[in-house]
Amino acid sequence: MKRYSVPPEKAEALVRYRMKIGNIALQLRPAGTGRFSTTYFVDTPRGMDDLVIRIAPPDDLLLLFYEKRMMRQEPALHRLIRRNTTMPIPTILSYDFSRTQIDRDYLIMNRMPGRSLAEMRQRLTPGQMHRVLFEWGQAIAQLHRIKAKRYGYIGAHHPMEPQIRWDAAFEIMWANMLNDCVNCGVYSEDQRKLGLDLFQQYQNAFDTNCPSVLCHMDLWVENVLVDDDGHVSCVFDFDRACFGDAENEFAVAEYCGITKPAFWDGYGTQPERTREWAIRRWFYLLYEHQKYIVIRVSDRHNDMAGALNYALQCVESMKNFARSGQPIF
Repeated sequence: MKRYSVPPEKAEALVRYRMKIGNIALQLRPAGTGRFSTTYFVDTPRGMDDLVIRIAPPDDLLLLFYEKRMMRQEPALHRLIRRNTTMPIPTILSYDFSRTQIDRDYLIMNRMPGRSLAEMRQRLTPGQMHRVLFEWGQAIAQLHRIKAKRYGYIGAHHPMEPQIRWDAAFEIMWANMLNDCVNCGVYSEDQRKLGLDLFQQYQNAFDTNCPSVLCHMDLWVENVLVDDDGHVSCVFDFDRACFGDAENEFAVAEYCGITKPAFWDGYGTQPERTREWAIRRWFYLLYEHQKYIVIRVSDRHNDMAGALNYALQCVESMKNFARSGQPIF
């Protein structure tokens, strides 16, 4: 268990408090492999819906700039997604950001059917895996039809000022990520400046008028559930979501090995692979890769050697891009 985890008896007390559950028997089991929130499955007596409680980490955990109280954007996002898509997502039944019962944010959802693709993928036939990726692509296509008038992380956690242009929003996001890598003691000021200079040099590759679409930004095999017949039964964990270029979403999905042909078939289209696309892809992939510098340093891993290895890879990629002009990740 993580050192900052909430014990099951405390989590059970929060469930009973928010859901107004009396003395009926509840059984809590740790859920998932994530290293950010503390998550429990809550098994209830027959006739009641089983639940999930997610409890955010303490505020003093070393966090990326957009992770601070990011759970607070989820209730509004879930409502928005439910109104505008048929994507299978949990219902947030209750949440408490008041810090009166515990010094953390937490929320309670219904438990959706299925098991994570991480658990199921070895059991699926090739045809079933194709169908899962196809349906996942369809779901993300629906998500990307939700648009906003501003760009960036625009949720209730407010980690940045939303912008009216995507290049301006990503410039803030990119600079904040570099700052996080400096502030955690890994990047030097010269390395931060190298990253900033590269963005200034290649900012024109960013489409200032691209639609601001809702991006999940954490598409990996732990955040989708699959039923026994090989269908997507739930997509979840929208706390890292932001509004911006859909290609940023695709870079995260590529980083996590999701963008197979079946995914694109479900999504319905792919970006045109121009030089400008390749430059944007490089920035988006490095943005994703750099986050693990901070994550490795933090109590989630306490792995400075791992953080330094990520940093070495990132800095070498920046130097190669600066030297050759080739956006190779």
